[in-house]
Amino acid sequence: MHNKFTEEFEKLTGGAFPMLKFKSASYQKDVGTLAVRFLISAYDARAFDDECRKKVDETLKKIFAGVDVRAEYIRTFADESTVRNKIAEFFNTHNQLVLRMLTPDKITVAVNDSTVSVTLELEHSMCNMLRSSDALKELADFLDLNFNHKISVGLRETEDSDASVITNPMESVVVKDSSSRLIYAEAVKKIYARGKISGISQMPAYIGDIRHAVDNVVLCGRISGVVKRTYKNKKYTPDDPKNGPEELPLIRFFMDDTTGRMDCVCFPRPDDADAFDSLNEKDEVICTGKVTISSYNGAPSFAINALFTAKIDFSSVQAAASKPVPRYYSVLKPQPFKEVAVKKSLFDDAEKPVPDYFKGKTFVVFDFEATGLDIATIEPIEIGAARIVDGKVTETFTTLLDPKCHIPDEVAQKTAINDDMVRGMPTFKEILPDFFKFTRNAVLVGHNISGYDFPLLNKYASAEGYIFDNELEDTIVLARKYIPEARHVGLEALTKMFDITHVNAHRAMADVFATVELLRIIAERM
Repeated sequence: MHNKFTEEFEKLTGGAFPMLKFKSASYQKDVGTLAVRFLISAYDARAFDDECRKKVDETLKKIFAGVDVRAEYIRTFADESTVRNKIAEFFNTHNQLVLRMLTPDKITVAVNDSTVSVTLELEHSMCNMLRSSDALKELADFLDLNFNHKISVGLRETEDSDASVITNPMESVVVKDSSSRLIYAEAVKKIYARGKISGISQMPAYIGDIRHAVDNVVLCGRISGVVKRTYKNKKYTPDDPKNGPEELPLIRFFMDDTTGRMDCVCFPRPDDADAFDSLNEKDEVICTGKVTISSYNGAPSFAINALFTAKIDFSSVQAAASKPVPRYYSVLKPQPFKEVAVKKSLFDDAEKPVPDYFKGKTFVVFDFEATGLDIATIEPIEIGAARIVDGKVTETFTTLLDPKCHIPDEVAQKTAINDDMVRGMPTFKEILPDFFKFTRNAVLVGHNISGYDFPLLNKYASAEGYIFDNELEDTIVLARKYIPEARHVGLEALTKMFDITHVNAHRAMADVFATVELLRIIAERM
């Protein structure tokens, strides 16, 4: 893609950034900011440091003088499999007849450091159809928008045949707005499938790439927090057995592929529910289904249509490069923990042994207070975190945060945090590097961390180039498993149940210390 902007950018930089390909630009009228997006390969991104970013920013300011302009970088990864997947995605949307004709042996893909060459082998009539339209150019443009390479697309003709059935069509996974990265997984044993699904041959997407609702997607990973329960059947009538039993089964768990963690739910038929009893913590699975976005908190949820145990090659995961860990704390430094700060702590009873669960591990329990519940729109107004090493709280990390917007009255009433209190405090973006440093080599813990705190953290981290690849533990999930007698698993309900000190609920550090104590109780039951 070559245009006037590209020419001017190359001229002003002296061609110093051949690894960048212009993708798009958009002007946000409400905030008066112009975002210029570049593609950069995952390999080049490793060497593209802050000095390079600074030079790019300076160049953009020269090109767009008087405009608040910022650069955004989209990492890409290209190999034969990722290109094939994108070809399938294109034809699945634009021409499914061609997709059915494109068996894997009829696509030749050659990838090197700077070019991607694609040759499609099709019958004479199909080639004429493609040539008479703009399909080849549109495919080249589509690949150009997804890979940081020069793209060429060509055709190879074969004689028309009488065959009317394609026995080995190209499989596709259509995931809008996802990256081109892939993970290799092989289905082993069917646990559950709705309808006539007999296998999963599509390439799974990365959980970390799923940010929007997707109707048809394959995901895989290790599972945790498996819960089997029932819910009321709204169609149930005592005099009509066709509407099913009064209670229907529901299976819930989390799935992690190292790029992200997804809340998964399945509504099997009553006769199929027992099959899930064979699932164990940390089992590897591959699933197909639909991703929806919660109207309650804006977090994604995966409704499963089929689930198989799997063998997953986690070494195939192309991990995006994160910004490095800062050498020093610059805005917010952790403070040594003083036990007198709380009345009830992890070590009230000096003679009580530390649960084995804590030994040899480091945890960071954290909690946000924010301007609302919708992850997509809210801003943090307070963060609290405690670092636990071998069962002992060693440091705390906490501050009020300026959201740069009005705190709604209902939030101010609930948290006792108002506009005057946060004015002049750092923003979360400003302390993010310090929090990244504070959490390194630790398991991140929170109450509903997967549904609220981590998605909120990840929203800012992704925008700033930090990757929180920590293991996660959600005490709400652990409570469902290890505290089965609890009717409600909200933090306030559980603190009352166990007489845990929880003064100033809905303030970050109060919730953190309550979660620390709850984690200890759960650890003793493990």
